[in-house]
Amino acid sequence: MNKGFAGLAALVLLAASGAQEATAFDFPKWPEALGGKKESPQTPGATTDCPVIVAEDGAQMLRAPAGADAASVHHQVSIKNIARECILNGDQIVIRVGVEGDAMLGPAGAPGSYGGTIRVALRQTKDDSIVSSKNYRINAVIPANGTRADFSLLAEPLSAPANGKAQEEYEVLVGFTEGLADAADKPARGRKKGRR
Repeated sequence: MNKGFAGLAALVLLAASGAQEATAFDFPKWPEALGGKKESPQTPGATTDCPVIVAEDGAQMLRAPAGADAASVHHQVSIKNIARECILNGDQIVIRVGVEGDAMLGPAGAPGSYGGTIRVALRQTKDDSIVSSKNYRINAVIPANGTRADFSLLAEPLSAPANGKAQEEYEVLVGFTEGLADAADKPARGRKKGRR
């Protein structure tokens, strides 16, 4: 099976099964190109008390055209991995977030540049209020004769008061803004959380 066919088969499976939940992992394992570290020593001040990543329903994948059947999908852009590292800086907790994903062509697609806007935000759990939020434009270029391309994002650090246990006080939200708009039109289905 060639790579193009394998990629196409994977897209058809995704188109049939719906959005794929992003996974979360520790930031020191993040590729060095994103500012993470592969070696074991942590950043000075790093703490394991880090907010959980929330992968909200409908916001981890963009498919064009929206709602297309498997044979009519042009392309799909997906968030695959989300990483974070937390550092205590005085009375503040600083959270670094990295995102990794890809763009994949569907049966109706063609090589080119594909992307979307990703929101990285910090939310208080007690009242669901947003402490800080920023949008980032990502892009993946699928070359001629290719079927997929990767993208990566290292967001600006989030910070908030370290008043108590960060895992209980805050959540990190990561998702496509276009996906959030689509999800708002659907009945609430809860939210998916990455591992701590």
